[in-house]
Amino acid sequence: MTELPNPHEYTAIKGLMRLLAYQNNGPADGTGSHVLAAQARNLLGPHTPPIMVQYSTATQMNLFGDYPDHRDIAPSALFIALFAIVMLLHLTIFIINYSRGHYFWLSLGWVFYAACRMIGFALRIVWSYDLTQTAIGITSEVFLIVPTVLIVSFNLILAQRIFTWRHPVGGSCRIFWALMLTLYAVVAGVVAMTIVASAGINIYLLGEPNFARYKKVIMCTSILIICYSLTSISLLALAYFLKPTTNDENLYTYQPWWIESFAPTYFVKKGEPQIAAASFLKRNHNHRHAIRVIAATHNHHKQVKGLTNQRGTLTHNVSIIIVTITTIIIFVDSILRAVVVFQARMKYFTSNVGKAPVMYVFWGAFEIIINLLYIIGRVDLRFYRPDRLPKDVRNIVTAEQSLYTSEIEDEDEEMSKHEDTKFENEEEEEDEFFFDDDEDDGFEFNTPAQKTTAPYPTKEKLDTESEFHF
Repeated sequence: MTELPNPHEYTAIKGLMRLLAYQNNGPADGTGSHVLAAQARNLLGPHTPPIMVQYSTATQMNLFGDYPDHRDIAPSALFIALFAIVMLLHLTIFIINYSRGHYFWLSLGWVFYAACRMIGFALRIVWSYDLTQTAIGITSEVFLIVPTVLIVSFNLILAQRIFTWRHPVGGSCRIFWALMLTLYAVVAGVVAMTIVASAGINIYLLGEPNFARYKKVIMCTSILIICYSLTSISLLALAYFLKPTTNDENLYTYQPWWIESFAPTYFVKKGEPQIAAASFLKRNHNHRHAIRVIAATHNHHKQVKGLTNQRGTLTHNVSIIIVTITTIIIFVDSILRAVVVFQARMKYFTSNVGKAPVMYVFWGAFEIIINLLYIIGRVDLRFYRPDRLPKDVRNIVTAEQSLYTSEIEDEDEEMSKHEDTKFENEEEEEDEFFFDDDEDDGFEFNTPAQKTTAPYPTKEKLDTESEFHF
């Protein structure tokens, strides 16, 4: 790229740009590039002189990854291809799982994430040909920043499932879910605020006071994103250091017992999740309302099927490693972006942290590694939570499980014994029917005396309280 003019040196181009600035009521340097580019095209035609573009670029507030030029075409094209492969792998896994009744919807989230990365790098290539196309530049930055927050959000969902497995009572309560949903809503607001503030600097001609306020907003959002990137590790720490309570240990959980392996090439048998859900028709009421959690690795090795309240110690080591490594990578690149934001330098005075190679390493190479961990580590199996039971299964009302034999069961046993006795008596009665040839009146049947035993148990109910629990 041609060397940019020093904004602090008074040259002919600086005088021309100051003249345009006075025409616009003296905005701060680095603001309103979209307006200034439109004015330059109106004055000088569709092709703005390169010296004007270079001076305007030199005064812009620096970005993490810098402003693109012809040297950005090759690396951007490379990562477009790599993220296209990642997107196809995530989509293929989702399609195979879906065809087998295994619904892991986060896979679509990673498909959307990879698509955003592809769009961001593609727009960066287009922008490198003409930096006056500020609309393309703003859109490119949006599609490069948003995927970082998406990965953090997906990691938080994974960490939340580990926490719920470890603490099913706390992880399934309404307060916990309300806090998590509130956190997601706040982060969505932070992302929106970042986009508005970053775009506003380029769209509007701002005075120095307002320019300073916009920069402070971006600084604030960068710190919030750093804090947000640590939430998944914090949740994992809580799951590990807080021991399960007695209520956690006694509560029934519904785990996907049909998952036999976490191998990269393994897929569940077709229809297994639906067969498992149908089996709840034969279970009692409290089983159908068990907490749905991820498969516990130790239970998996012991081939425990069905419901269990034996979870033991936290043994999801590989799952924790996946979430931890990916979170650390995102945490580091969030810090680097915050450094560039807090420096608040013009592009001409940018530091090495804001150079393009740093951005390609963290938003490109390291995020490819993150996705390989997701794909090879099969997070779609490790973090799969059984689907909600069908409505017709949930609506069945049966008795809850009881630890004691109920009176109904005792009476059923007595009824069974009585039925057997009655059947034996009926066989004896068949031999008592006979024909008397001495009688002139025809046939005479000698029928045994009618039994007085009632065809049901006559055991009187005790005064004690019934042990049958609903």
